[in-house]
Amino acid sequence: MAVRISLTTDNEMMELVDRYAKEHGVDRNRALLELIQGGLSRPDGGQPVNLNHKRAFEEYRDIKQAVDGMQLSLKELSEEVKLIHHIIDVEWGLEMRPVPYQSRRWWEFWKSQ
Repeated sequence: MAVRISLTTDNEMMELVDRYAKEHGVDRNRALLELIQGGLSRPDGGQPVNLNHKRAFEEYRDIKQAVDGMQLSLKELSEEVKLIHHIIDVEWGLEMRPVPYQSRRWWEFWKSQ
């Protein structure tokens, strides 16, 4: 369940949060969330916060993107197989004509007329 809150901090604290956000490439809200979660999971304090875990919705998004990519690849593969099947059907459906020099003795070419 998501809860929206507002808080007030001093400028030094916001500079620390902004520096953390810039170093980790996230926006200020995400940085605050990560710092709060990191602080709650480390009650002993005094150690730098290093958060490398993903939350469930981020993992779900990554898995969904991977599955969508696989579905797209399978769709392209099935279309390619259908095309190859069509080409084989067309080629097999054509009248099979023997090559002249394989069907008769080549030196009897006058008999073919």
